[in-house]
Amino acid sequence: MINFLEILDSIDIERQRRTLGLIKPDPHALILWNRAIESLKNETERIRLKNAYEYAESIEYKHVGLTSEIYFSHPLRVGALSILISGSAKADIGILGLLHNVLEVSNIPLGTLMDLIGPELATQVSVLTVDRTVEWSKTYKTLYYRRIMEGLHSCRVVKIIDKLDNLFLLYRNKDEKVRKKYLKEIETYILPMTEKELPHLLNYLKILVADCQKGGSNLKISIR
Repeated sequence: MINFLEILDSIDIERQRRTLGLIKPDPHALILWNRAIESLKNETERIRLKNAYEYAESIEYKHVGLTSEIYFSHPLRVGALSILISGSAKADIGILGLLHNVLEVSNIPLGTLMDLIGPELATQVSVLTVDRTVEWSKTYKTLYYRRIMEGLHSCRVVKIIDKLDNLFLLYRNKDEKVRKKYLKEIETYILPMTEKELPHLLNYLKILVADCQKGGSNLKISIR
């Protein structure tokens, strides 16, 4: 069984890394990525992962308030943690994590992505892409998660890890209603998904959610 405590540190340490990572790229993200590559025993799989990294690093990301270089730490962590926490021996789940947001935060079209990583992986990226214009619609959210549940295990793992990574910075959202909606989504969809797909992560995620519900940060870090 995977000891994820060797992969994730305490909530305070993980939150501090991501908060500092809003100023400059998170160096720990690259450490995790290299660990993920080393965990793959097949040289072909390692090469696929390295090639995906080179491509993803070259993308011009469009995220409000963040440079491409700083933003890249997020998909890098999601890709690495998806491999390490799931214990996958395949590069696909890492590639999916690495590119899970490209349709939303870059100008790369789905057709180009299909040519680059194949229809199966590109389709999963499409499934994971959120329509921000209706993201809080209950009907939309139900259909969105239904598609994920009907898809592949790797798609669900990446969704869980993406939410995990974002939760550490939820405290920075000043809109209380949005924070509550976000946490409700985690409780409704992500925790049950985690119990099924990554049960060894469930307790950590529950503690993180509870921490976020209480305010989520005692950090004294200036990020101006």
